[in-house]
Amino acid sequence: MSKSIKIGLTGGIASGKTTVSNFFKQFGTEVIDADVISHQVTKPDGTAFQEIISSFGSSVLDENGLIDRKKMRKIIFDDVSKKEMLERIIHPKVREEMFNLASQSNDHYLIISVPLLVETGMNEMMDRTLVVDCSEETQIERLMHRDKITLGEAKSILRNQTNRSTRLKASDDLIVNEKNVTLNELEKEVLELNKLYSKL
Repeated sequence: MSKSIKIGLTGGIASGKTTVSNFFKQFGTEVIDADVISHQVTKPDGTAFQEIISSFGSSVLDENGLIDRKKMRKIIFDDVSKKEMLERIIHPKVREEMFNLASQSNDHYLIISVPLLVETGMNEMMDRTLVVDCSEETQIERLMHRDKITLGEAKSILRNQTNRSTRLKASDDLIVNEKNVTLNELEKEVLELNKLYSKL
């Protein structure tokens, strides 16, 4: 079993998790990303594909026989029981693959990026939890800009997220990424954390 220190990275939607994890990558840190693994397990040769099709039917496929993520999002967005059903299929497989990768790492520390780290209780399995945070106003602005959606749509996406205070309570380390924070400033913060984690 690897002795790498596991840093769980999380944050609300459009808070800047990806930007932060990319900076860690630039400094040579290994990043295990739940979103990337989730894409892999839901591909036709992935471990969750058949189970998703048998649970949701082939209408969730696009013309290339791949799972249509937009369709899927709409189905689970409108129906909590469907959302839970999908999570029951995907989460254990993603978790298993993540810890499988983590156990093979020889790095002093590694970043494990999980959007639902606190919600799924996976923060309990980490050595430290790093939260990227920003105000809801900033999230809404970035979401509208990034996904080309309306104010109402952005607000309803946020309503479906864990409240910030739960996430903040779980954090050992915090990066505040408001819209007035430059990429240079963000990079410096990540560099400081990189030094801290390298010493742990």
